[in-house]
Amino acid sequence: MNGDDKDSQISVRMLLLLLIGALTVYTAFYHPELGVAIGVGAVVVALVHQVLGR
Repeated sequence: MNGDDKDSQISVRMLLLLLIGALTVYTAFYHPELGVAIGVGAVVVALVHQVLGR
């Protein structure tokens, strides 16, 4: 794998994260209860990732 392949993978990953973020914001704006549930779930996953990563 050369440097160009790695850059393209990062770009695809970033595009996917931006798309998921946009869908989450849209959902949170039009359905606040579901948006809160998604937000709490994201925080829990991030905390578990941090704890297990150490």
